[in-house]
Amino acid sequence: MDLYTIETGGKLNRESQTPVDSKPGASCFDHVGRHLYVGGGEPSSVSVFRVESTSLSPLQNVSVPASPSYLSVTPSGEFLIACYYSTGQVTVHRIVGEGRLSDQPVQTLQLDERTHGIAIDRSGEFVFVSHTRPNCISQFRMDTRTGQLTPNAPAKLQRDDDVGPRHVCFHPTADMVYGSNEKGRSVSAYGFDSDSGTLSLRQTINTTSGDVDGKSSTSHVEVHPSGDFVYVGNRGHGSIAVFAISHTTGELSLLQRKSTVTVPRSFSLSPGGRYAVVAGQRSNKLVCYAIRQDGKLVETDSVDTGKTPWWISFSPMHEQSNEPNTSVSQHRGLSLGQGTMSGEVTESSVLLQTRLTQGTTLNSHGDLLGYPGIACFEWSASEDFAAAVRSPLQSAVPERDHIVRSLLSGLMPDTKYYYRTLYGESSDQLSGGPVCSFQTLPGKDIDRPVEFIIGSCMNYVKFMHGRAGNASGPLTATKEDKRLGFPAFEAMKQLAPEFFVGTGDVVYYDNPFRVAKTVEELRRCWHEQFRFPRMIEFFRDVPAYWSKDDHDFRFNDSDPHSTKEPSASTGIHLFREQLPIASLEDSDPRTYRTIRVSRDVQIWLTEGRDYRSKNNAPDGPEKTMWGVEQRDWLKKTLAASDAKWKLLISPTPMVGPDDAYKKDNHANLDGFRHEADSFFEWVETNRMGNLFLVCGDRHWQYHSIHASGIHEFSCGALNDENSRMGVPPGADFGSDPDSLVRQPYTSATPGGGFLQVKVGDMMEVTFFDDRGMELHRVSFPDSE
Repeated sequence: MDLYTIETGGKLNRESQTPVDSKPGASCFDHVGRHLYVGGGEPSSVSVFRVESTSLSPLQNVSVPASPSYLSVTPSGEFLIACYYSTGQVTVHRIVGEGRLSDQPVQTLQLDERTHGIAIDRSGEFVFVSHTRPNCISQFRMDTRTGQLTPNAPAKLQRDDDVGPRHVCFHPTADMVYGSNEKGRSVSAYGFDSDSGTLSLRQTINTTSGDVDGKSSTSHVEVHPSGDFVYVGNRGHGSIAVFAISHTTGELSLLQRKSTVTVPRSFSLSPGGRYAVVAGQRSNKLVCYAIRQDGKLVETDSVDTGKTPWWISFSPMHEQSNEPNTSVSQHRGLSLGQGTMSGEVTESSVLLQTRLTQGTTLNSHGDLLGYPGIACFEWSASEDFAAAVRSPLQSAVPERDHIVRSLLSGLMPDTKYYYRTLYGESSDQLSGGPVCSFQTLPGKDIDRPVEFIIGSCMNYVKFMHGRAGNASGPLTATKEDKRLGFPAFEAMKQLAPEFFVGTGDVVYYDNPFRVAKTVEELRRCWHEQFRFPRMIEFFRDVPAYWSKDDHDFRFNDSDPHSTKEPSASTGIHLFREQLPIASLEDSDPRTYRTIRVSRDVQIWLTEGRDYRSKNNAPDGPEKTMWGVEQRDWLKKTLAASDAKWKLLISPTPMVGPDDAYKKDNHANLDGFRHEADSFFEWVETNRMGNLFLVCGDRHWQYHSIHASGIHEFSCGALNDENSRMGVPPGADFGSDPDSLVRQPYTSATPGGGFLQVKVGDMMEVTFFDDRGMELHRVSFPDSE
């Protein structure tokens, strides 16, 4: 197998060759592009490869009934479906972890002969198998939990005309399916009923002109990522037929028949829709085409390759992004797919942020692409936007991931403001986004109670993929949850907090299911999660403060000193880019800070990754998590504060207990315990009353009390699938073997959740599960 990259201008560059044990044929990537599955004959097998930056590493070979004619991974990434032309069979294998397949299929089905293609709907609940003979498309329901296929009703879409359905492909957003007809030299448009999971024929249109002589048949079919165009290969005729899709009916009209290699058996479109690469089965050539804005093809390069190139698959991870994506039709798709949010609210200022996107749903490669345009924010203290003010227009550019952010200042304290995004492709075509709101903080001069929520550890992959995603806790996410997002955001919204503190592990870059290293891969982690409707609705009216931990910095227990990817500088940059923490123009903002919420309440947010010593360095006076400058700042600002209630919110624990083997945080015996003990001694010496600690990082909830009397609250993991049982005081596998820590509360069973804090004349901390059920409450009277 050859691995190519497409360089600037559409030039093909062969990066590597990988030997394969059997004759390679049909192939596909998993849903995130981390693994490649290759069908083969002589012997019949499916080979699994891990995708490196410019090469493939073999992982596994699994025996199958015959050489697969088509392979497809379900949208969840949990199953690989294969069909076999020579035997008329379909198999389903479970993807058991790190891309590997179950040794035996979870199901083998004997169908009609000549099973040629597979299409899976976006929900993963319906599967279609095309047969060139007996001229039909089989229709199945799929149990997304077990992988079992059962015939739908009707079990087949039987074609009356002898066209021979070969391959079928779903539209990225509309309920339409398009199929190439091998014998009919045509392409068909089908309506898809997403409730019943069945197809209905809408249209059949020729892919070649009527005067074509000699043998000719269609091959592959693909829909452009924009949803505007369909491409079909014509073998014998030596062309790629390009069709426009009607935005109202879904039907096709011919745009172009582009001459190409004589037998274009396979072709593929790049994930961003900028290029098409065609394989000439008999010419032994690869031809690259740029896809113009109008959908037409323009050749950019042609190279000789190995004998009989059989299949082309684009990795969804590796398309270059340094050129503007001019292939997307400019008249559709511009959206606010990740909503609009506010952050770093004070008594007089706030940051507003949005991202311009191509639509609102993930594409076939699991990403929500950005969209070039312009945007600004409009705000007012009146819900009807009387006397509204606008920020300057900004361009949404790829270099900033199409993110737009503005700092509003000069606001009134303790005042509710309404705002919305104005966005478009030009200044005279602006549309208004949903109305959002935030309330400025009371500030130092206003005395009133405040309520806020603290959460941490939102693991998208475990939530979406369960055990395949290395889930450690209960699997409670329903199909509806996976569409809407983490249930905790619905529960938190009902509590109407004044603000939210996300204390680390906001996303996970390093789940074994897929490891993100490049900027494109890291950004995708934010896109896939922050497009959830529940998150959009929550942050629409709740400003947030954010801190990072290891998984949204680099990888598990990461410090800034290793050379492993992603680099520390990339992790620092991406966190500041994706969240409204500082102005986009601020090249080096300080991410540790203190916020005076009201006369009685002040919070401190620490930075635990950027300045730390090596985790495996011997503990002692020189070892630090905070760095000398931050540590001195923390003590100085704590000592200067006259707030009644002081909350130090840290991404990692200081009290615990935690696991004994770890060296990553202040609670760990061989971690940064010396710095923690010195801090506790300083607090005690300086009689720092009413100082409370809150932490993320630990995937269970607890209330612990240090030997010095300082209380620490762990908010736990936000979703059930990311939870686990905790470590009790006195455990020989924990960081408190001598039971010096008292623990009035800890999670009785694994489960996700969050903390609510109410502060006024007294402070009240309430533990909730991820569905909003109260688990435990503790109150503290004013000790002054």
